[in-house]
Amino acid sequence: MLARIAWRNLLRGWRRSAVVLCAVSVGLFASLSLVAWGHGLLNQVVQTAVATRLSLLAIHAKGYQADPDVGLALADGGRQLAALVERFPGAHASPRALGDGLAQSARQNAHVTLVGVIPEAERRVSVVGNSIVAGDFPQPTPGGGVRALPGALLGSELADDLRVGVGEKIVLHAPGESGLGAFRVSGLFHSASPDFDKGTVFLRLEDAQRLLGVGDRVHEIAVALDDARALDRLDAFAKAELPRARPGEALEILTWQEREPRLASLLDLMSSTAWIAYATVFAGMAFGIANALLMSVFERIREFGVLRSLGLQGRQLVELVLLESLILTLGGAALGVGLGVAFVLVLGHTGVSGDAFAGAGVLSVGPRVYPRLESGDWLSPFALAVVTAALAAIWPAVKAARLRPAEAVRHI
Repeated sequence: MLARIAWRNLLRGWRRSAVVLCAVSVGLFASLSLVAWGHGLLNQVVQTAVATRLSLLAIHAKGYQADPDVGLALADGGRQLAALVERFPGAHASPRALGDGLAQSARQNAHVTLVGVIPEAERRVSVVGNSIVAGDFPQPTPGGGVRALPGALLGSELADDLRVGVGEKIVLHAPGESGLGAFRVSGLFHSASPDFDKGTVFLRLEDAQRLLGVGDRVHEIAVALDDARALDRLDAFAKAELPRARPGEALEILTWQEREPRLASLLDLMSSTAWIAYATVFAGMAFGIANALLMSVFERIREFGVLRSLGLQGRQLVELVLLESLILTLGGAALGVGLGVAFVLVLGHTGVSGDAFAGAGVLSVGPRVYPRLESGDWLSPFALAVVTAALAAIWPAVKAARLRPAEAVRHI
């Protein structure tokens, strides 16, 4: 009975109800859109970082993360460790030799990071293999001939800075006695990270090892997964199995969150930001809902007096006003969330231009950003809606419950 009365009361003042309903809906729609944009942007930043300079899991010699010294390397070219970690279902490993260097052309020079890889393994781990826009990874150096130079794969922005193209010669310098060599540009890649493209040179593993003077050692084993959700299980597997396989070698096994805690904290911050956005919307809406209900109570003082005279208790009047508040708030929340989720699903498929963030330092994103929502992003507004409805209804409900039937019936 109270639900029917509450519904009819809202319909009777439909203009006021529609205004409050629209305000809640529009506020939630805007909040969901912004939260989805933030999630999409940050997730793409993370994916770009993991697919370029980081990896889901990295294996180093102990201490390399804090001090990436060329001397802190893994023996045996990392082959045993790579084979062992690939026993985990869906895991792929790529040994890398890493070092700082200087790339020099006939026109310019630039500070770079030298990355020695096995091309077939690197294609399964990083995005570089799918980002090649000209040429390819370096091939084994043919013997003999004046043009028999080892190859180097450059980022497109680095190639622009050096003013070189595929087939042209560059000289790479690395610290140490053997750290000098001529190379021929075998290909160019273009990823979503301008900084990565501008400062990275990929060599074949044996060429990088010779240039860096590390023999058959590597500095990192980068690990990728077919299903990134299995990262925690892979981390536990690696930390349990790898030290047993190489008891005499101190290993450092880190997930991308452990390597880049600031980037991981941005994702955690995004979840908190979603709650703040929703709470701000509902805090503003609470005053509008309370105002609408209070005006409704003042307009129906005589009606409430008649109901009290007929035996309706004060507690039931409180429930009536609370029901009206719940219907308004939950209705607006359902409409806003429905519109927001539909809008995000469309944008999540088509994407939004990310040109505004191109070259924006840490915000390395692709040409399009794909907004997305986590499960809690559209469930939490309903929980906040119930709390808001209850808080907004307190004052009007108490006002209605305190009416004296004799005085309320005579109210004009």
